[in-house]
Amino acid sequence: MRIPREDIRVPDAEADLYLIGLGIGGFDTRTVEVDELLKGSAATFHLTAFDSDLRRICGGEVIDLKSIYESDDDPRAVYRSMSNAVVDRSMNQAGSGAVLFLTYGHPLFLVDSGWQLLHEAASIGIRVKAVAASSFIDQVLVDVRRRYDLAVQSYESHFFIRHEVVIDARMPLLLSQVGDFGSLTLRPSGRVLERLEPLLARIASIYPADRECCLIFSSWRPDVAPESLWTSVGELSTIVSSVHVGCSLYVRGLFDAPR
Repeated sequence: MRIPREDIRVPDAEADLYLIGLGIGGFDTRTVEVDELLKGSAATFHLTAFDSDLRRICGGEVIDLKSIYESDDDPRAVYRSMSNAVVDRSMNQAGSGAVLFLTYGHPLFLVDSGWQLLHEAASIGIRVKAVAASSFIDQVLVDVRRRYDLAVQSYESHFFIRHEVVIDARMPLLLSQVGDFGSLTLRPSGRVLERLEPLLARIASIYPADRECCLIFSSWRPDVAPESLWTSVGELSTIVSSVHVGCSLYVRGLFDAPR
């Protein structure tokens, strides 16, 4: 039972709009809390591969955002259109059921549209609540089997280069959205090695050539193993052809346990 509360962060607080994450690894990784929200929703917006599953479970209308996502290659325009659609429905739905915005992973971790909704909906009086879920950083910990829970330097790839982040080479490095690096569009094009060259050069300037690293793509389905390619920093350029959207890069530290 959801209860109207002044502080929306209270676990059982009722909201008008819920930002929902499915976690990583497939539709079955969702939590019991998410399951209950799906069943009681008035409308669920999503950009996932689980449209049929959602239509089977959700109590209200299910809106697949795929057409908006494919309407433009400019991420700012696409995320703005998605946010507008969700906010408009939330305003029209006020008082007659909750609206859900559903994504993979954590609803706020590297989800620009999630942050837009969190701030914009709240600014016009819509009670919006993000429901925590596991993100890629949690899943990669399992997939690479390195103990970076004690210390890790984690950055989004563009942020890492743009701000010339100072790195401690003794500690592991985890870079997200490597497959998107060097592209300003939703669907990167061009030669992968050319796009990634600044990133590879920066890593090579920080870590010794023989330092072990891994290109990792965590599974998004329960019946598929994660893809991981281990190599050394000096040989990293030889596996960049395997980079695709959603890949992360892990460079080991001196104190994480061997795989």
